Amino acid sequence: MQSCLVSRCKRPQISGYIYDSETKQPIENCKVGETSSQSNGYFLLAEKRYRQFTLFGFEAPTLAVNEAIKKEGYESQNIQFMQPFGGGMKKGAFYSADTIYIKKNILKTN
Repeated sequence: MQSCLVSRCKRPQISGYIYDSETKQPIENCKVGETSSQSNGYFLLAEKRYRQFTLFGFEAPTLAVNEAIKKEGYESQNIQFMQPFGGGMKKGAFYSADTIYIKKNILKTN
């Protein structure tokens, strides 16, 4: 058996837009993972990779992505997806989250 050091994908580059679900307007400074959305709602999360020793012939691990979307006054959401052998994605992997609509929190009164 042979082993080697390989580059694995922890998270592909992710881009998209954050919009208000009622007004359909972009939301600025919405926290998406470790970044924030711009004035037009656009965000871009950089690709994350790690190195792993593996035995020759073993399949790539499952890729599970879960990135939080948070903005004060809005309900939190997550960007979630899973790919069975996604850890083997080549460098430069990309995922388009397209447009994500988030709802304002509803204030409860007694």
